[in-house]
Amino acid sequence: MTTVAQAAILAGPEPTDIDMGDIHEPKSSDLNNNLAPLLSQVRMAMLSGMDQEFLLHEDVASLEVTAAQFVIIANVLKGHANSACELCKYMDYDRGAMSRMIDRLETKGLIRRVALAHTRRTMALEVTEAGKAAFPKMQACLTRVVNRLLKGVTKAQVREVEKTLKRMLANSCESDARSPTAEKRALADS
Repeated sequence: MTTVAQAAILAGPEPTDIDMGDIHEPKSSDLNNNLAPLLSQVRMAMLSGMDQEFLLHEDVASLEVTAAQFVIIANVLKGHANSACELCKYMDYDRGAMSRMIDRLETKGLIRRVALAHTRRTMALEVTEAGKAAFPKMQACLTRVVNRLLKGVTKAQVREVEKTLKRMLANSCESDARSPTAEKRALADS
């Protein structure tokens, strides 16, 4: 047997070869302890923990920034989105709520809207120098919250969860690309 064949046997089946029907079997009697509600609960615990952590640290508390507003700053700063419309898609927020949060961040001097030369309708978002200076302090708050939530969890377990979540996101992108809605979005964007 070749080394390649041995490695393939040890690695097991490719994710596409696995019978996906056997992986997630929710028990109807215990809906709060299934994958989807647990992911949602962890997300809410992180956001709530960040809001509390922001209030505990004078530098961040003085900015009066919420966890949701921090996520906007992070996404703009990291280049995941550069307009309100992109943020709405990326974060799954409605346009009215997003516009109000951006207004608040702009009033605080953490984000600014910038007109694009090639269009009059779309405004790009930029993180200001004040926003860039505040970001590491807010990021440190997030790190403290995540570390509290991970108490009693090993690094290996964290890496495995990260790997699983990345696989789920990749699967989501693959299924989104095949959906009729994605096709309509692609046609609208062109």
